[in-house]
Amino acid sequence: MYKWFGIIVLAGLTLLLAACGDSAPTTEPEVVVESANDVQRITQVDTKALLDSGEAVLYDTRSAAAYQAAHAAGAISFPETDAATRVSELPSDRSLIFY
Repeated sequence: MYKWFGIIVLAGLTLLLAACGDSAPTTEPEVVVESANDVQRITQVDTKALLDSGEAVLYDTRSAAAYQAAHAAGAISFPETDAATRVSELPSDRSLIFY
């Protein structure tokens, strides 16, 4: 009898551990940039190549008024002050270029 009890407990623990395995996080990961050295910089030539190939999206982080006055062709207005509330809008399948 004790043998079956041990097997049942072991099977239950195995199922419990399997259910707790790799699960997707329920919240967005926090990205922390501690200094300007943590930010990858690219040249204008590389930026244009990434944008032309559709591999990247260009974001203008200045104020909405500055964006309205002038912005790079194809850039999306994404004011730095709104970043925390709009981070879910950022695509995960392309490189993100901010200026």
